[in-house]
Amino acid sequence: MDLPVASNCNILLADKKGNMVVVECTPILKKVRAAEAFVNGSIVCTVNSFTSNEMKAYDDANGNDYDSHKRYRTVIDSFSSERIKDEYIETTEHLLKGDYGFMCQYDDEPDFETVWSSIFDLDSLVIYRAEGDPRKKKFVTDNRLHDLIRRG
Repeated sequence: MDLPVASNCNILLADKKGNMVVVECTPILKKVRAAEAFVNGSIVCTVNSFTSNEMKAYDDANGNDYDSHKRYRTVIDSFSSERIKDEYIETTEHLLKGDYGFMCQYDDEPDFETVWSSIFDLDSLVIYRAEGDPRKKKFVTDNRLHDLIRRG
């Protein structure tokens, strides 16, 4: 994969057909992580750290990542328990607000705040985004991707 990368990052890739992966990247190595499959479909999830066993050795944060492993676990547990199934946009908003476990509740961290939380609907090509703490900010509908694809 010829993608120049200057620092550690996670890149989420998905298309309208439902193909989706996460690419865990360092300047010297890239690992493609497949979607997690559940009874009701598949998801990809990224947090502020690497989650594949192969890439954990390259995590320069050394665990100082504001509990990203807890956030990842909350997402995976919520989908595997089938808590997220019907009305998935609404229930995923509840997930990102922290209603099903730890997500972005950094009330005791004065110098750390959630930048945004996003839900991508691959069927409608609509993005739902809360800019800031999703407990305090409403999710707004972003139709730019939908409109761009429809214009062709």
